[in-house]
Amino acid sequence: MFIKNRENINLYIEKYGEGKNCIYIHGGPGSWSEDFKVYCKDEFSKFCNMIYLDQRGCGRSDGNLDDNYSIDSLVDDIEDIRKDLKINKLVLIAHSFGGIIAVNYAYKYKENVEALILTNCTLNLNDSLQSQVEQGCKLLNIDIDTYKYDELITKWTLIANKLIKDNLYYKLQYINYSNYKKVKIIDENMVNENLSKKAFYNKDYFYDYTNLTRSLNVKTLIICGDEDYAIGINHYKDFDFKNKTIKILKSKHNPYVENTKEYISIIKDFLEGI
Repeated sequence: MFIKNRENINLYIEKYGEGKNCIYIHGGPGSWSEDFKVYCKDEFSKFCNMIYLDQRGCGRSDGNLDDNYSIDSLVDDIEDIRKDLKINKLVLIAHSFGGIIAVNYAYKYKENVEALILTNCTLNLNDSLQSQVEQGCKLLNIDIDTYKYDELITKWTLIANKLIKDNLYYKLQYINYSNYKKVKIIDENMVNENLSKKAFYNKDYFYDYTNLTRSLNVKTLIICGDEDYAIGINHYKDFDFKNKTIKILKSKHNPYVENTKEYISIIKDFLEGI
């Protein structure tokens, strides 16, 4: 179904299950909710009302190249969905870059958030890109000092392209190549990719949002992968939430794909405790 936001952009959502009202905030920037839904829908539907959202300019939602893709606009889209569905409070379940959106929503609309669940999330994209650069150099057997005079985004682009060319980029995100291929097949059906095309031109995507965590009292579950170099294996240590629980899984960047049962079990236990 589609929900029209305050800017008359049609946002695509699907919702399943009964229980606490949860909304999935995907990463990218510019991904979509379909892979998360494919792997998690059946189990989540047993204990919560999960809303799967494709952000503006992503997946099945509308959004042209010249639309506004600021963090604030993505945050307000979630608020428009909450109001349209007449939900009092939301549990925000974010993945990767979606953490930046979720934390900003929790900061702006504190009164509308019941809990925050951050799955392998970055709150400082520059820090995470640096992690990818360092691990990418190891995978490519390249001396990182080769790029010491390059700007971070230039450095990251050069190394990411080399990893893709050598079919190694998946190793930043997946344990098994077969799982990477399965998600890639799902992503072939993505219709709208306009947000991703604008992502690296949005300066507010690259701010350090870890400072916002100090002012948030909401119950927060932080899930990390012990080998998640896409985000940085120690990145979560910069999160200073006042009421946080941390779970470290044996995984890389996508535990809902490669460690689905344990991942969902951790979230179920957390939701039962709030």
